[in-house]
Amino acid sequence: MNQQLLFRNIEETYLSIDDVASQLEVSTASVRNWVKTGYLDQTGRGVISRESFENFKTVVAGCEKLTARANKSLKDTHDHEELQRQFDELLKKDKTDLNNIGLRYEESLSNAYRNKEGIYYTPIDITERFFQYLPENNSRLSFCDPCCGSGNFILTAIENGFRPENIYGYDIDPIAVEITKRRIFKRTGYQTNKIICVDFLESILDRNRTCFDIIVTNPPWGKKITNGQKREYARLLRAGTSTDTSSLFFFGCLSRLKENGYLGLLLQDAFFNVASFECARKQTLSLNIIALLDFGKPFKGLLTKAKGIIAQQQKAINGGLVQCLVHQKSTVRLQDSFNKNPKSILNFSCSSDESEVIEHLYRRQHLTLSGKAKYGLGIVTGNNKKFCIKEKREGYIPVYRGADIHKDGINDPSNYVPDDLSLYQQVAPKDLFMAKEKLIYRFISSELIFYHDTQQRIFLNSVNMLVLENDFPINAKQLSKILNSRVLSWLFKSIFETHKVLRSDIESLPIHTKYFDDHPKFTEESFINYLGVEENHNGTFRIKK
Repeated sequence: MNQQLLFRNIEETYLSIDDVASQLEVSTASVRNWVKTGYLDQTGRGVISRESFENFKTVVAGCEKLTARANKSLKDTHDHEELQRQFDELLKKDKTDLNNIGLRYEESLSNAYRNKEGIYYTPIDITERFFQYLPENNSRLSFCDPCCGSGNFILTAIENGFRPENIYGYDIDPIAVEITKRRIFKRTGYQTNKIICVDFLESILDRNRTCFDIIVTNPPWGKKITNGQKREYARLLRAGTSTDTSSLFFFGCLSRLKENGYLGLLLQDAFFNVASFECARKQTLSLNIIALLDFGKPFKGLLTKAKGIIAQQQKAINGGLVQCLVHQKSTVRLQDSFNKNPKSILNFSCSSDESEVIEHLYRRQHLTLSGKAKYGLGIVTGNNKKFCIKEKREGYIPVYRGADIHKDGINDPSNYVPDDLSLYQQVAPKDLFMAKEKLIYRFISSELIFYHDTQQRIFLNSVNMLVLENDFPINAKQLSKILNSRVLSWLFKSIFETHKVLRSDIESLPIHTKYFDDHPKFTEESFINYLGVEENHNGTFRIKK
């Protein structure tokens, strides 16, 4: 594997313990503790797999919990058999509050169990929102929740007119299944046998499987299954490289959905913009999307946002419109506008006007950096506490962190490390660091912050670098001006909606090099005018009339 492929793989697959600690605002001791308890997967000295980190953020880590338990173990275990016995007894009691028992059960589960199974039950106020976009004349339609938990989607379906005998549910937790069945009986008097303790993904192998008119669910996010299982499910479901369990459930649901049926999914934010979900997004865009919903952060103790998709199992309609709901504000987007985004990103927080500006910027003649630069990570020491000191000392060299870098300058070095680079876990090729000129940029950032370096600076892995190939038509200083411009920063945030500056995202951006043919000196105003756009007071852009 060449250095550039290695960089891409490392950047998108791994994080250092220091980076994890920085992003979660805890000590490195906390991170190592979560490695020991199995919440995070350490794949090498001082390195955490990005997949386990994203799963940890999604299903375990909450801001309040992280602050309160910074150097303590999370709730690691519970006796599931004893828990099952306790809730069996509760369910036998006539006065048990069945509406709240699901929440009580969820709160009784250990964080380790939730992390393994990807469990968070959906609040009623969210389940109700999905049914605003589903057929009202539904008394003869079949409804299924493949991950029913304690039954909130199912009870909401009953409240919205679905008949209990037409309702199906799956879950691997027998307690959750029993809670759902009891809630249906209490609400309707119907004794159902269609809520069953079965793994829905396994059920796709059944040749006699039932298909449904409507499927709505909150699938497990980042559930721990083996890589072999992921690959096998992905093969069976034709899911491509989208192998997170939420993606697998998306494809699994489509395999059980009738033609013209409706699918509603509550998904983690990553589904909508992270590269590994691209195959799932492309499949979504082949359907008739009815609505995309942003629920913010509805789950107590979770860092990630939750978003919803409602789509119909029919070919995407030419000129079809999608209802987009963000922060209680409803807008409409052409579905095809998402197809024109890099990696089919579903950036539905952008308005229709903003999406037209994005399309306009990509229509303008431009190049991209794909194949036009070499990239490198900053030094991964493996133990910053051991190697980094604050004062200059003989035998030490200055190193820079992401916080030291600004668009218009760079701070004095904040740390020094031994000059023997062989001590460290990972070091980019020396010729990249020693390049006559290079661009260095913050890796953890929600906006583009590049600095044109001509002094062969060395830096830690909160900073990355790129060195242009000789045949690129503009120089590194000119490129830094474009990447740091207000319009490119807005474009980056509007498309990717992320706090990480990944190589693949940089390589997707349009670089309007022709600007410098007539503008030897860069200014924001002339660049904006050249692009045919105008800046609004709120920092967004519109197409120039």
